[in-house]
Amino acid sequence: MNEKFDCIVIGAGPAGSMAAKTMAEKGLDVLLLEKDKVIGQPLSCAEGISVLGLNQFFEPDPRWICAKIHKLLLVSPSGNKAETDHPDAAYVLDRKLFDKELAEQAGSSGAEVKVDSCAVGLTRNQNRISGVRVTENGREKEYYAKVIIGADGIESKVGRWAGIDTSLELGRLDSAFQYLLVSDEIDPECMEFYVGEKIAPGGYAWIFPKGRNCANVGLGISPALAPDLKPKELLDEFVKKRFNRFSVDETMMGGTPTFSRDNVIVKKNVLLVGDAGRIVDSLSGAGIANALLSGKIAGQVVSQYVKENPGSVEFLKKYEKELMKRRGRELRFYSFCRKVFLKMNDEDFDLVVKFLDDYLGGKKVKGLDPFAIVKAIFKSNPKLLRLLKHVVW
Repeated sequence: MNEKFDCIVIGAGPAGSMAAKTMAEKGLDVLLLEKDKVIGQPLSCAEGISVLGLNQFFEPDPRWICAKIHKLLLVSPSGNKAETDHPDAAYVLDRKLFDKELAEQAGSSGAEVKVDSCAVGLTRNQNRISGVRVTENGREKEYYAKVIIGADGIESKVGRWAGIDTSLELGRLDSAFQYLLVSDEIDPECMEFYVGEKIAPGGYAWIFPKGRNCANVGLGISPALAPDLKPKELLDEFVKKRFNRFSVDETMMGGTPTFSRDNVIVKKNVLLVGDAGRIVDSLSGAGIANALLSGKIAGQVVSQYVKENPGSVEFLKKYEKELMKRRGRELRFYSFCRKVFLKMNDEDFDLVVKFLDDYLGGKKVKGLDPFAIVKAIFKSNPKLLRLLKHVVW
């Protein structure tokens, strides 16, 4: 069995599998490691992705799609609603199947995929990372590579092992709890969002339909604003108010990181992608499309590095430069919006939802420009403008 590779990818989520697939298609020897026995499980995700976010990478397989979303609903603390008709808003995926098939695509493209293989550390040769230590079947084994890609999620042990500070203070971490809930009170084509200091301090509650009277119903909060509150307890309160009839099929919990311009995602020959690199929409917590993009760009840059043999690992910083060129403005924008969001109170939320109802309510839209919408919100509301003086861009 091969022990030396051009690149080892740790983590077979969307970011890792996309990176492995991209490199394998370009002829690199790639090892994709997944610590769990089944790729895509256990799951910790609301499974929503914009239509554009998925279509830019794939021709969607109908088997991946649990629901196509045509409506968006935002509800304020006092019950004000803003609803818009958006025919191509989003998909709700079956992540268990999607992740599994993406890893299979990486394998069929030539990558070696190993499950139940847990990375426990990195190996070094002089001052350079030379490989990965892995436990398999209760025994430790070493694999070697020119480049390591960490796609190991929010905990990012790979980054820490490489000497990157991956710690997240409370203000840069959201805590979430979610049910796969069954009810006949679910609109199968509408994503619902609920905001409010009592509903979800520093976050929001969501309902993402998955067909067959099922939905991901979850709630995320900022521990910095509510250190003594638990998202499960808040979610239970929300569910009891929103649904008269329901049952729960599954539960899941997790955390969501936020992006910072100080993120380090490249250190010598180690690259971080997806949640491991904090490449996330800091306002909504959405990460699937960003994971796919970061994995693809990382795979392209590593392929160039291996094939063109530029010598210095400084070449690998091209990954960060290209990613920020493609997505940096958007990531910084949502990070800024989050800082404002965390300072808003229920009165502010009511005003924003009322504005959005006037601005978008009842209208059929083909696309939403978040930059234009946020600018319009601030221009229409002097009270929110005053919040800006407390926010650093």
